[in-house]
Amino acid sequence: MTEENIRVLLCHNCHTIEELPDHEGSPREDFLLENLVNRHEFPDGVRHRGQLMKVPKRYWEKAHYKDEIVKKINDSLAKGGSDGLGTDFYNTKATFQDDAMACFKRHHRNLDCSDWKSSKARLTPGTAKERKAAGLPKYRSPKDRYLCDFCPVANAVRQHHFDKTAPKD
Repeated sequence: MTEENIRVLLCHNCHTIEELPDHEGSPREDFLLENLVNRHEFPDGVRHRGQLMKVPKRYWEKAHYKDEIVKKINDSLAKGGSDGLGTDFYNTKATFQDDAMACFKRHHRNLDCSDWKSSKARLTPGTAKERKAAGLPKYRSPKDRYLCDFCPVANAVRQHHFDKTAPKD
């Protein structure tokens, strides 16, 4: 059995660590990473400098270990030629979970979510301009991921929608 990992994206410009689920497929299909990286750009479109690393999920989920991992990252950056980035350099974020919680609150914590797996909730790479310039249609993939996948009540909403749409005997 392979060990489950979590990925952490370090942004050297925003001074953040953002966590996202592991991805074992093709990098071209890593839509969650692409979506997250697109949030780290300067106004002129140049991407921030960053690093991506994997951490065993069993350690990352324990606060003590997570704090130690962040401390080691800061220590490593300070020794890597930097003049020291300070102890508050990195703040950890669970971006997709935070966004899903905000969506859940926006819908008044209702299981009858009108945005469930809608186009508004689809997480897509930020390639709309390039696709339009190349004459390609809007992005779609059979492996689409949705903000709904990170909702704190995703299973309950999924069940609620299934119960509403399932054929009655």
